[in-house]
Amino acid sequence: MRKKAELITKISLLKQKIDQCLDDRDREGFIQLSYELKVCQRYLGTLMNNPENRLKGRLEQNRDKFFHL
Repeated sequence: MRKKAELITKISLLKQKIDQCLDDRDREGFIQLSYELKVCQRYLGTLMNNPENRLKGRLEQNRDKFFHL
């Protein structure tokens, strides 16, 4: 959960920096930050699609713990 929050924060900051590069017409910075943004977004997507990180997946993994009470 913490990793997701950190990635979302980083993505937000990268978007702000990309906007600043566009305002400053900094093509190199734009290209570099855009690439970094794509990497972060793909990693976040992987985390979100990982069954272990979804509620249903965690419930299935811990099902035995609930039934042994």
